[in-house]
Amino acid sequence: FDTVLIHGLVRDSQGRKMSKSLGNGIDPLEVIDQYGADALRMTLVVGSTAGNDMRYSEEKITASRNFANKLWNAARFVLMNLPESFEPGMPDESNLDMSDKWVLSQLNATARDATANLDKYEMGLAADKIEHFIWEVYCDWYIEIAKVRLNGSDPVEADTARKVLVYVLTQALKLLHPFMPFITEEIYHALPGTGE
Repeated sequence: FDTVLIHGLVRDSQGRKMSKSLGNGIDPLEVIDQYGADALRMTLVVGSTAGNDMRYSEEKITASRNFANKLWNAARFVLMNLPESFEPGMPDESNLDMSDKWVLSQLNATARDATANLDKYEMGLAADKIEHFIWEVYCDWYIEIAKVRLNGSDPVEADTARKVLVYVLTQALKLLHPFMPFITEEIYHALPGTGE
């Protein structure tokens, strides 16, 4: 191998090495059954820092599962607000409002920064930045701002909001895919214009 990434140990919540004699190990298959493979993957990636061990805890895996639920609910909201005649693609730039330009600039910054982290094998930092963008920027702010236009009387504004919602979600799924491949693939193929 020309490149080798050495990561730290996964320890228990008290910082002890997991072992059979201590009885503090986890069965990954049980964790996957309870929380999902994506939640386990995300927990292990977000908690990793080069050269340091990480502590596994129920709270961390629950947080990752909650993030997956947040993403799923956001995608459901977007899909429920798309008419059958919806055509994906970026709207004309003159139709973009400040919130559209803001979320697009945040998406571009996240993609740039996460790519720089991945190039330096800083997986945890990249995953953290992508999670922050999806949860706080896209879900907590942009979707809430877009609801006004989606429910408004101007069809051009509503269509612009829909197009930006779908575009940003599609790009965010691509960024998140290496860390949470199962949920991102399922949502991605449900979006219009992405193919079956």
